[in-house]
Amino acid sequence: MLEDVLERAKELTKYQGEFRVKVRPLKTSIARVSFRHGTITVDPSVLNLSEEEILYILVHELAHLKAGTVYHSSLFWEVVSQVFPKEIAVEMEDRIILKLRKKLV
Repeated sequence: MLEDVLERAKELTKYQGEFRVKVRPLKTSIARVSFRHGTITVDPSVLNLSEEEILYILVHELAHLKAGTVYHSSLFWEVVSQVFPKEIAVEMEDRIILKLRKKLV
C-alpha cells in the first residue's frame, strides 16, 4: 500500500527527483526527510493511519524535497497546497497528531 500511495503523492506534487522511502522507528517525529541521503523515513506507526493521512504525510515530505528545505517556507506550503489547500492541510495535521499523540510525546 505504501508504494501505491507514494506514487500517487509523487504524481500530485509533480516530484521528479530520486529518493528512497524507509520505514523505521523514529524517536521524535513520525516522518522526516534527509537531503544528504535522499530518503524519506516514516515511523511504522504511520502505517496504521488511513490512506489519505499517509498521502498527506508523503506529500508533506515531498514538499520539503521539492522546496529544498526542512523549513515550512512559503515555497514548501505552495507545494503542499497544490494537493491539500491550507485549511485541509491544517485539519489533516491535527487529525494525524491526535491519532499519533502517544508517539509524539
